[in-house]
Amino acid sequence: MPGTERRMRRRGRFVERITLVRAMMAIVAVTTTFTLFAALVERLVEPETFTSYGKAWWWGAQTVATVGYGDITPHTTSGRLVATVVMIFGVALVPTATSIVVAILLDRHRRD
Repeated sequence: MPGTERRMRRRGRFVERITLVRAMMAIVAVTTTFTLFAALVERLVEPETFTSYGKAWWWGAQTVATVGYGDITPHTTSGRLVATVVMIFGVALVPTATSIVVAILLDRHRRD
């Protein structure tokens, strides 16, 4: 059980260090990194549709935000697969991460 105790202490230190500003910065950083990476992958998968990284970034930003203007869309199966992953991330993973951070902050607030 020494490994379990060590993980619990480490997790406790993480929870103690987290602040609302740090949590928000982490969520923004993860979302931005994912969006930039998704744009790169989509640009590599469909260079005919996404003729520049800027166009691919615009597509990634609107897809993660679930706005989906439709001005630029993937046409191949592999491009649509990338789009599906990006949509799932935008709809599910970002709110999940946000909920976890809020739960940590509320727990810490209750203990204080």
